Amino acid sequence: MAQTKYDIVIDNKDDAEKFSEKTSGVQGVKWVNVNVGNCVVVTHGDDFDEEAFKAAAGI
Repeated sequence: MAQTKYDIVIDNKDDAEKFSEKTSGVQGVKWVNVNVGNCVVVTHGDDFDEEAFKAAAGI
C-alpha cells in the first residue's frame, strides 16, 4: 500500500485523535498515523481521494 506524508503540526494527543477520526473515513484511507508535533502519514489504497482527505483535514 502507498503512503503519503503531510507536514501538518498537531499540538497534542487530543487533537491528533480528532484529526484521525475526521480523516480516517475518507475513500481509500487505510490508516492515519498522526505524529504529534510534525507530520501525518496516510496509508492508502489506489482509490485514495486526496482532495477529499485534504478537505477533511482542512489543508
